[in-house]
Amino acid sequence: MKLILTILKSPLIWRIMISVTVFLLLRELKAMHKEMGRMSHNQSLFNQEQEQVLLSNGRIASQTGVLELRQKELTDLFPELRKEIGAMKVKLGSVSVVSTVSFGQQKQIITQLRDSVSWVPQTGIGIAGSEPVKDTLRYNVFSYHDEFYDVSGIAHEGQQLVNINSRDTMTQVVYSKRKNPWLWIFSPKVLEQRVYFKNPNAHIHYSRTINIQR
Repeated sequence: MKLILTILKSPLIWRIMISVTVFLLLRELKAMHKEMGRMSHNQSLFNQEQEQVLLSNGRIASQTGVLELRQKELTDLFPELRKEIGAMKVKLGSVSVVSTVSFGQQKQIITQLRDSVSWVPQTGIGIAGSEPVKDTLRYNVFSYHDEFYDVSGIAHEGQQLVNINSRDTMTQVVYSKRKNPWLWIFSPKVLEQRVYFKNPNAHIHYSRTINIQR
């Protein structure tokens, strides 16, 4: 007991205890400030619209910030994403980034119709043992091909058969930047994403990237 009292009376012990207390308080204050900044950042992104950016190759990219959410927040705010992750048989606890992009393509195609003839057998006509009599059916056909689309079709009487194949490439980049560049190193870093499709007819409705924090 006397030893404990002696230790407590030591100025050095008090200095150490005060220093540790101040350190813990500062660390807690820093964590609280970081958490408030994260929530404020997320709130601003919920009200942010897609930003269109002109790239050096002349294409248009869509740009927006990256949400910083915890697993519970992801489940509460985006339950449909939680279901999709489960449908992919991936455990939410192992996911670090979730990204979704909604886009549509619209292109007007004008191509020339061409006449085509097809020979078809007519059953029940002709003499037994002889070659079946053939008849002709006339079609209008068309085709179109470019870097992103292959379209072909046949029009006969009141029916049309159209085959459409499209291809595209999506490029997505997630990078860090200073929230306020004019503050230089004193400005906190935030994540931002930029998405674009090579097909100029693709229009992005929305893009969302969520960084899941542990």
